[in-house]
Amino acid sequence: MEQRQSDDPNEARTPQSTGPKSGDRPANTPPSANAKPSADQRETPQRSANQRDANQRNQNQRENRQQNGRTGGQRDENPKNNRNERDAGPPDRGPRDAGAQERVSREEGQNPRNNSRPNDRDRANGNRDRNASEPRESVNQESHQPENTGRTDRDGGSQDRTPRDGSAVGREDRLVIGISLGDYNGIGPEVILKALQYNRLQKICTPVIYGSMRVLNRYRNLLNLKDWNLNGAPTIGQISHKMTNVITCWPDQNQDIQPGQVTADAGQAALACLQRAVDDLKDGKLDALVTAPINKYNIQSEEFKFPGHTEYLAQEFGVQDNLMFLVSERLRVGVVTGHVPLGRVRQNVTRERIAQKLTLMMQSLKQDFGIEKPKIAVLGLNPHAGEEGLLGNEEQEVIKPLIAEWRNKGQLVFGPYPADGFFGTRGYTKFDAVLAMYHDQGLIPFKAIAFEDGVNFTAGMPVVRTSPDHGTAYDIAGKNLADETSMLQAIYTAVDVARQRKEFADLEENALKKQPVEK
Repeated sequence: MEQRQSDDPNEARTPQSTGPKSGDRPANTPPSANAKPSADQRETPQRSANQRDANQRNQNQRENRQQNGRTGGQRDENPKNNRNERDAGPPDRGPRDAGAQERVSREEGQNPRNNSRPNDRDRANGNRDRNASEPRESVNQESHQPENTGRTDRDGGSQDRTPRDGSAVGREDRLVIGISLGDYNGIGPEVILKALQYNRLQKICTPVIYGSMRVLNRYRNLLNLKDWNLNGAPTIGQISHKMTNVITCWPDQNQDIQPGQVTADAGQAALACLQRAVDDLKDGKLDALVTAPINKYNIQSEEFKFPGHTEYLAQEFGVQDNLMFLVSERLRVGVVTGHVPLGRVRQNVTRERIAQKLTLMMQSLKQDFGIEKPKIAVLGLNPHAGEEGLLGNEEQEVIKPLIAEWRNKGQLVFGPYPADGFFGTRGYTKFDAVLAMYHDQGLIPFKAIAFEDGVNFTAGMPVVRTSPDHGTAYDIAGKNLADETSMLQAIYTAVDVARQRKEFADLEENALKKQPVEK
């Protein structure tokens, strides 16, 4: 994935404050001095004593809340602003919570057409105080526990995502998700730690970070993520299902991090992490792999001569063709030519190649996202989709005839659409996915629309692989500015796709089991 280097150190979004409603008087605000007390309000000795007792109880409650805030997130003294583990879900955030409702329906056994997903920060709100106050699991190796500084939480609590049937996930049924560290001088370690802090994803999966305990502890100290332990596991067979696990992939006793710097050591460490994770993925010990960003330059070596993760994984798993598929709750975009220089795009936009990508996209929407009858929009190659041949003939000679062929087979494939007008008028909202002809034609609008929660998913692979849709972002590395939402979403997508594939395989197997007809 190409990195969007942020020019704006704002990438860490600040959750909106939920203060008292307009017109409400704060709990501790006295009434106007000019207001006359009613008969019920006139003070009596008994009323004064009762009021003092009530005031004392309120003061004790405020002190308890403040004490909880020091261990599990700062608490607002106004009860209206507090949300704890007994609250019935995330606050109402308007139209985007429609996705949350759809996910609840899907988890209860329904199968809506679109795979909408609620906002990750909404999901994160909730069980902070309980999670912080409970005893934490001790780390296996004492040297892995950095000093505790009493850091308060930054954005949310333990994630409560249950399986689609609504039941709790048994430990033996919990998916094991591998996460490769990427370039440790970029924002990869930061977004991984922020996404997994307080073991808040433990209810839906067992995370295994392929990286370095020493490097991760350095970032925990740097980012004040210290009041939470990691489990050092020598191998995948020794992980804990109660904690976030770390498998150290290279000897790093004398290695130090240099946030924001491009170094050869970081590139080779990223490759070591990826190779170890892929080995376990091949052995069936991982259910999915999430890859943190690498630097495509410093990772190059005799063992890695690829433009990115996708091409490396395709070779490792013997896949001839795959689809770069960018997905979010609002939009899914695939590309025909992927990591191809712009000067060679035209020669790669062939009828056969477009048909291959359409086939992969159609299959992925059914198998990986549970959409029974996908509806796909195909973009044109030229400005204004060729303007009926005035600006290019590819639409008339290649794309339109192919679309007509698919339509004749009963497939819901439409186009070709001019990219600018299609995205400008939000035409994508009427389709399950969009097939763009080349990298920037698809990724520029996707990142403009869904950069925070976008995920790069590799369709057409025998294994599940996702990654956040950003790069190493050296300009903000180590500054506690990186937003982990895309990494969270990449983990959620990996879990969802892995489950959906199993369900799809079960359905296919059951459909093939025919009862013999008695003669």
